[in-house]
Amino acid sequence: MGVGCGLPDRVLRCGAPLALAVLALPCAAWAGTGVPDTQLWTELDVTGPIATDTTVTGIAKVRLSETLANPTMTSLEVDLNHKFREWWVSIGYVHEATPIRPEETVEGRPVNIKQVIRLFGSRAWRFGRNTLALRLRLDDTLNASSNPYRGRVRLEYRWATEGLSWMSYVFASDEVFYEFQDQEWFRNRFRAGANLILSERTDLQVFYQRQDSNNSTPGAINALGLTLDVTFK
Repeated sequence: MGVGCGLPDRVLRCGAPLALAVLALPCAAWAGTGVPDTQLWTELDVTGPIATDTTVTGIAKVRLSETLANPTMTSLEVDLNHKFREWWVSIGYVHEATPIRPEETVEGRPVNIKQVIRLFGSRAWRFGRNTLALRLRLDDTLNASSNPYRGRVRLEYRWATEGLSWMSYVFASDEVFYEFQDQEWFRNRFRAGANLILSERTDLQVFYQRQDSNNSTPGAINALGLTLDVTFK
């Protein structure tokens, strides 16, 4: 559909390196927020149909650190997804647990529990082997004593690896986080990786991630990410 979109062939041929360079710019601008921690981020996504254009997704996450108490975070999430014209819209509930660090004072509790309602909107534009995807997200932390609302905007570029039976695409994405109470952008998350095809229903996304934050410790994270995606039709 590249020609149909009015994009010259030269632009399509250069799309992959150009998009990767553009997505890398925010990461470079945010770098240098402390000594990076090395982490492993694992995730399991299981999606099944409910009705026409409506699905439900269960998500389990475990994150491990080289230097912090492990696991650094565990969470369970359920999302209800519906396709509305060109957009996928979702509402989700998250139950997240993070360990209490020694410097924190929380009355005898080993973990901090966070309960979050999330609203999503996502859309993808495809032209030839190229895909641009936009995701908008709003988080409402139900049990937060302050600053419960956060927004996130993610732009992702994918390049289809045609002819490979074991890989569907390579990708790069950048996501920025906004706190409404503090009225500031406080985090940047850059990813680059590939989507591997394990079976007809199962994919494995493998990626490198750099995260920089100005309101948490560690402020910088280098992570290897593994996301197993199982889809029933």
